[in-house]
Amino acid sequence: MSEQEVQFGIGEVAARTGLEPDTLRYFERQGILPAPRRDASGRRQYVAADVDLIRMLVHLRETGMPLADIAQFTGADAEVTDPSRLRLELLTAHRRRVEERREALDRALEVISRKIADYTDQATGSMNVLERPDTEITYSVQGAGPLLFLVGAPAGRAGFAALAEELAEQFTVVTHDPRGIGASRVTPGMAGPTPEVLAGDLAALVDAFTGAPAFFVGTSGGAVTLLELAKQHPEIIGSAVLHEPPLIILLDDSALADRAASAFAVATTDPQQAVQEFFDLSGAAHHTGRDQVPPAHIALPDLPTEELEKNRYFLGQMAGPSVFYEPDIEAVRRARLTVCAGTLSHHQMARRAAQALAALLGQPLIDMPGNHVGASAVPAEFARALVPLLDL
Repeated sequence: MSEQEVQFGIGEVAARTGLEPDTLRYFERQGILPAPRRDASGRRQYVAADVDLIRMLVHLRETGMPLADIAQFTGADAEVTDPSRLRLELLTAHRRRVEERREALDRALEVISRKIADYTDQATGSMNVLERPDTEITYSVQGAGPLLFLVGAPAGRAGFAALAEELAEQFTVVTHDPRGIGASRVTPGMAGPTPEVLAGDLAALVDAFTGAPAFFVGTSGGAVTLLELAKQHPEIIGSAVLHEPPLIILLDDSALADRAASAFAVATTDPQQAVQEFFDLSGAAHHTGRDQVPPAHIALPDLPTEELEKNRYFLGQMAGPSVFYEPDIEAVRRARLTVCAGTLSHHQMARRAAQALAALLGQPLIDMPGNHVGASAVPAEFARALVPLLDL
């Protein structure tokens, strides 16, 4: 008897799939699962194909597929002339729903992380302040070991909270809110958040801790900040990992550059429109493998006032100088840099730019877990992949 012909009782199937026998019977009665064959005593007899189908049902149910669609997928609902095509259509539609749900969860996770950082500050008093000539920069420190600075733009302490916790057993982790972000409030007369200014803030922060080289990880605009830091102060960089710097200027794509400029131009007057335009052109909220491209457009819900104000500043003042920043390739070669990008960021603007930067530096592009926001969305996996890149 082949493996495919081996028969299982309902108890064995329950153990293999994690569904209780009563649940299996319920799905049969409701027309969600086809009824299995029965032996001479009327007992259910399942084969390997039945078990595989039930396991697939579990995945579909856990990811929110409607039971009516599951019934169509399993073939319990009705006879169809082309079940393979029907299943393909059902799975394709469900994948879109799952991706949209995952993107919504990523956005919610970012808001939750910011609130955790806020309440942590209130509960522990962990917020520190670095005085700059024109403003104050807030920062936090945790862990023990070599100094590691996590750098973002616009991501600040909240965006790195989970990753910092993962790394704190091996490093003294320093996170900060870039000027105008989080607790580093905009102040009158404050210089704009260009990569040059942000790199100056970071250099001053490093100087407050050590005169020796330190480790750095920069994501998105923070990776651009590190490129400018490598130009200004290569001597303070022991090793730096740059994750998806969104350097549109390296792509030689004038249409994409025009779309970005258009989004930045309306940010101060209509941040909702600016967010939508930048969301569509960057693709950065999506999860795309090698053979997938980001959708051209997904309508965003109306953003709350807090998010609108954040993006009025980020897209109106910070994003443009970072996205259109032109790195000095020869200058940054003096620092030890590693360029990486998400395995789920294929065909997105930032991964394409990272690939171009890596090529200019004559190095391979390193794959990292997750997409553009992998550092906050999958912090444990990201941390495990990150540590070897720092070349301790």
